[in-house]
Amino acid sequence: MICLPVKRIWLLALMLVAIAEITSAQSDNYWSWNFNTKSALLAGSVVGGGEGPSSVYYNPSLIDHENMQSLSMSAVIASLQFYNVDNMAGDGIDADKILFKIQPRFLSYSLPNKNERIGTELAILSPVSEEVRYTIQHIDEIDIINRTQGKETYSGYLKYARKYTDTWVGGGSSYKVSDRFYVGGSAFLSIKLLRYQYQQDTKAYQEVDSVIIDNEIEPSYIAQNGFEEEFKYWYLSLIFKAGAYYNFPSDQFSVGANITFPAIPIYGEADIRKSFSRSNIYENDEDAFVSNENSIGFEESLRGVRVKNSFSLAFGAQYSSKNQKNFITITAEYFHHIDEYALIESSNQLDWTPYYVSSKISENDYMSYYFKAKAVTNLALGFKKQITSSLAFMGGFRTDFTASNEDDTRYVNNKFSVIQVHMNKYHITSGLGIKVKDFTIISGLQYTFGRNKNMEQIISYTEPVEYDPSTQHALEGSRQNNSQARLNEFSLFLGLSLNIN
Repeated sequence: MICLPVKRIWLLALMLVAIAEITSAQSDNYWSWNFNTKSALLAGSVVGGGEGPSSVYYNPSLIDHENMQSLSMSAVIASLQFYNVDNMAGDGIDADKILFKIQPRFLSYSLPNKNERIGTELAILSPVSEEVRYTIQHIDEIDIINRTQGKETYSGYLKYARKYTDTWVGGGSSYKVSDRFYVGGSAFLSIKLLRYQYQQDTKAYQEVDSVIIDNEIEPSYIAQNGFEEEFKYWYLSLIFKAGAYYNFPSDQFSVGANITFPAIPIYGEADIRKSFSRSNIYENDEDAFVSNENSIGFEESLRGVRVKNSFSLAFGAQYSSKNQKNFITITAEYFHHIDEYALIESSNQLDWTPYYVSSKISENDYMSYYFKAKAVTNLALGFKKQITSSLAFMGGFRTDFTASNEDDTRYVNNKFSVIQVHMNKYHITSGLGIKVKDFTIISGLQYTFGRNKNMEQIISYTEPVEYDPSTQHALEGSRQNNSQARLNEFSLFLGLSLNIN
């Protein structure tokens, strides 16, 4: 048996590790992450039982039924992500990225109570942690500038980076109404951070000092068209949950429910920067250059950020064999739709935007960002087999449907949105739990695959035209709905729990 001072040292060390990691666009996949390794290996199917320390999130009525002081932590959650988007910047121009990262930690501490009917737990967790970044450089030699003789070097460049995290700090309590019925609630301070950057730039030029136009020699020039945007925000809000649990007399079947209420806003600020540029673009129908443009808008420390959370309702059930060796769990969660709203509204506007933008977005919204979400329902299944008193196998499967329109990466009802590839995801988990004295060690793997077909290309660098006067597209091709996204991700889980007597 480990003595109390040593356990206190373990407690302090584990908390320092978790806090160190945690301090180092809104998501449309609500079930991408699970908390505490036990719940993760059961695919989050724990609303009706089998919850462990993560009950503060999944169903607070299940908090600390044993009324035992304990610390639980997901110590290592590392993932290797293979991200591919075919035809993203034109036919045959793909985005491919391999990303290794350490996922946010889960840390919870169950407090002892003199009243055995009450359970209390504190927790730090991250419901969302997403990061995607890639660059595309396309070089070709084509005859795109009609007024010059010979071919030009055509260059297309695209850079994309988006990192979004949502960290919750809070706790909850449960109350034992009877031997079989429990209720509970939890409250969290949500800290949301977004870092988003997008850049596209196209150029066409002859790599000589002069060009031939109508058999005359003129100085060479570079035709250029570009767009850049940066959007950053931080946002604080309060989120409340309420849960209930009932265990039937046979002790083989239990059910549970959990409600997550929409977030209560506190405060947030944003930085925005957007720019359009165009130079040396020739309109052949008019036999003249179109006007050179360089339009920049920016705003810093802009107040009024609002990031909404969907109202959700989860139901779960657990069935166990008579010998309490085999457990089957199921959970379904409904997420309500979110009507179109402004993440941030800016009062600054751009001096000029090309027609294909201005025709879609109203004059006072060029610098603003919007979001909306459709209603989705996800389903999770879990299985646990108690092999011995100290060894258990766990596995599960869950859906993770996107709440956004899969084919639209750019706009929300003709308003600017953060560019994002939307995918339906599916998660498969399996692993083992081992109990050694007062320690419980749980480890396992998760495989995630996501797919999306027939998205519109973000830009097209194939078969570009010099200038389209009807839309004011310059040095671009016609965007097709033939982009396809694939995600394959492998994650390693390692969790530790320590009972403190």
